[in-house]
Order: sequence, then C-alpha cells, then structure tokens
Amino acid sequence: MVEEKRVAEGDKRFLSYNRRNVLTNLLQAEEHVKAMNTLNFIEGEGSCVLKHLLLVRGELAEAISHASSLGGETKIYEKLRDEIESFLDKVEAEPVSFTKRELLNKIRGWRKEFEQTSTAYQTFMCKCLHAIPYLKLLFLFALGIAVGVLVHKLLLLLGV
Repeated sequence: MVEEKRVAEGDKRFLSYNRRNVLTNLLQAEEHVKAMNTLNFIEGEGSCVLKHLLLVRGELAEAISHASSLGGETKIYEKLRDEIESFLDKVEAEPVSFTKRELLNKIRGWRKEFEQTSTAYQTFMCKCLHAIPYLKLLFLFALGIAVGVLVHKLLLLLGV
C-alpha cells in the first residue's frame, strides 16, 4: 500500500513535469517560428522548431504512461502526439512549405488544446493584455480624426 502510494506520487510529479515541458517546448517552437525568415525545413532554418516538436513528442509519450498509471485521461496526449508525429512524418518525407502564419497557427492550436489539461496555464483565459488591440484601433481612429481636422483647418486657412 505504501509502495503504491509512493509510485502514484511519483507519477503525479512526473506527469506535472511532462506537462510543463510540453508547454515550454510549444512556446519555444512558437518563438522560433516568429523569428524565422524562411520556412524551409529541409535546408535547416526550421530545424529548431522540429527539435522542440520532437521534445514535445517525447514528453507526450511519457505523459501518456504516467497518466495511464494514475488511471487518468490520456486522449489529449495521444491526439497531440499523433498530430505532431504526422506533421514530422510529412516534413521528413517531402519538401513542405508553410506560411509563417500557417505554422504559427498550427503550433498555437496544439498549445491551446494542450493548455486545457491544466487550468493554471490556460492563456486563453488571460485578461491582462486583450484590450491592447482595441486601444490601438481607438488610437488610430482618434489620430485619423485629428489629422482630418488639421487638414480641414489648413485648407480653410489657405482659402481652398
């Protein structure tokens, strides 16, 4: 009984470790995509992204093992592992090209889906910076009005 409890505690700890590593590597893959100039995996610029996805695949395999030992849900881990495996197979088998946005959306999609396994890391729930795009639009709108008023006054001053 004590041994089973010790093993279960170990599995919980390692599952948490695996989940953090999956999220870390997906975030790092996103950052690498943002920094890429081209998206040619064969010639090497994307190899850093592939490296992070390989690490994710390994962590997912371990997470499946630990979650199943704990009697927990493994479907999300299996689904993401299979999708990443399929992506890696495709990249290795043939020359593929993605737009930066396509690749970023693919990796973000995997991350957002995976974040649902841990409430602490659900970035889609973050309320901190979501207003910034609206503030930018408001600023541009106000700037447009101000420029329009200035141009109108200038034209009136010039008698046009």
